[in-house]
Amino acid sequence: MVTTAVTPEPAPAPISSIGRVFGVFFTPRQTFADIARRPNWLVPLLLMTAISLALSFAINARVDWSRITEERIEESRFASSRIDQLPPDQRQQVIDRQASGAKVTRYVRGAIGTACLAIILAAVYLAVFNLVGGAGASFRLSFSLVNYAMLPIALKELLGIPILFLKDPATIDPDNFLASNPAAILSGIPAWEKVLLGSLDLFSLWSALLVAVAFSAANPKKVSFGKALALVAFVYFGLTLLFTGLIAPFS
Repeated sequence: MVTTAVTPEPAPAPISSIGRVFGVFFTPRQTFADIARRPNWLVPLLLMTAISLALSFAINARVDWSRITEERIEESRFASSRIDQLPPDQRQQVIDRQASGAKVTRYVRGAIGTACLAIILAAVYLAVFNLVGGAGASFRLSFSLVNYAMLPIALKELLGIPILFLKDPATIDPDNFLASNPAAILSGIPAWEKVLLGSLDLFSLWSALLVAVAFSAANPKKVSFGKALALVAFVYFGLTLLFTGLIAPFS
C-alpha cells in the first residue's frame, strides 16, 4: 500500500503594517485575518493621532469658538437659563472663558482622543465578544483590530481638513465638519438629537462594520459574520442611547 504524503499549504505571506492600513479599505477580511495572526496597533494609532492633531489645528485656525460657545449655550436650556441671569459683562466673560477652554480641549482631543477611544472600544468589544460570542480574544488582539477598524474615521478627518479651509468660518460646526450624517445637515436641534443623529454617520457606521468583519475574521469558527454584526450593532447603538440619555436632561 502506497501512502501519499499530504503537503501542507504554505502560510500566507505576512502583510506589512502599511499594507494593512490600505488592506482595511480594499481587502478587509484577509487583512484582519493577518492582524489576528500577528496583532499590532502602533502604526494605525500613530497615523490616526497625527491626522486628528492636524484636524484640531485646522479647526482652531478656522472656527470662531465664541460663536460656537454662544450657540451651544442657546441649545441647552440648562446653560442658557443660568447665563441669562448674569449681567452682560459677566456673560461675555463666561463665554470667553468657555471658548478658550474649548480651543484647548480640541488640542487635547487631537493628541489623546483617538487612543482613549480605541482603549474604551477595545475593552467593551472584548467583553462582549468573549462573554457573549465566545471569541476567546486577548486585549492585545481586540486593541489591534479596533485600531485598524477605526481608520475610516481617520479618513473622514483627513477629508475634513481641506474642506475646513474652503468653508466660510461662520458655517463651520467643529463637531460636524463633514456632512456625513443627518446632524450635520440640520441646524438648531438640541444636543441630544445631535448625538442620536450623529450616530448615523457614514464613516462611523463603516468603522463599526469593519469591527464585525475583524472579529469574525479573527476567529471564524466561533464567531460568524452575522453573529459579529449583531454584537457590534448591540454595542454601537447601546452606547449611542447611553450618551443620548446622559445629555438629554441638559438639552
